[in-house]
Amino acid sequence: MPVEDIDSNSSIQFIVAKFDDIIVGSVALERFNSIGLLRSLCVKEEFRKDGVGLSLINRIFDFARNEKVSEIYLLTTSADKYFAKFGFKELNRKNAPVQIQKTSQFRDLCPSSAILMHKAI
Repeated sequence: MPVEDIDSNSSIQFIVAKFDDIIVGSVALERFNSIGLLRSLCVKEEFRKDGVGLSLINRIFDFARNEKVSEIYLLTTSADKYFAKFGFKELNRKNAPVQIQKTSQFRDLCPSSAILMHKAI
């Protein structure tokens, strides 16, 4: 999970899932007014069949709606089929909004081969 661009001034909000006071998953949303960039959904391997990912996705969608985010983008190198289950569609990287193109995740942290996906919420 790339964290090089995260500091106390970043506009990234995290949601974590815990089991017995141990973090077993997390997801984050970087906001740019009505546009959001989904950041690094991750779940500990032994909890991946327990609905933790689904719960985190639903909670980040609820958070985004409450914050008036109407579109969510993400970059992935291996989970495009997983995110398609939630209604994300693949987009050409050239069609990313300027706010997304300016992020460290888009420019530097994710490889240029990463798939850009989009969902209106």
